[in-house]
Amino acid sequence: MRNITANAILNLKEQPASLYVHGSIMTYRADDIIEVAVASPLGISPSILVLDLIVKSGNGPMKGTPKPFNYELSDDSAKNYSQVTIRYSEDASVTVNIEVFG
Repeated sequence: MRNITANAILNLKEQPASLYVHGSIMTYRADDIIEVAVASPLGISPSILVLDLIVKSGNGPMKGTPKPFNYELSDDSAKNYSQVTIRYSEDASVTVNIEVFG
């Protein structure tokens, strides 16, 4: 299992409103690459944005390395979400509440 931290902020002062999701995940190699994609299908609750965190393994030496990730959604649909679930393996995820500013 990997260590992961994440948070999400909805900025209502921007037009359109913008949702920012960022955090870091511990990877096994320093040259691992992190990608973030919106899950398809999203899930059963329309108020939860589901993101898939994909770790592409590098081939450098084994060394635990924290890697940052981020996702930005800047359209009117950003206001529809109250939580973000980040799936980082087939059987592991983390859900965070969205903090609202503005």
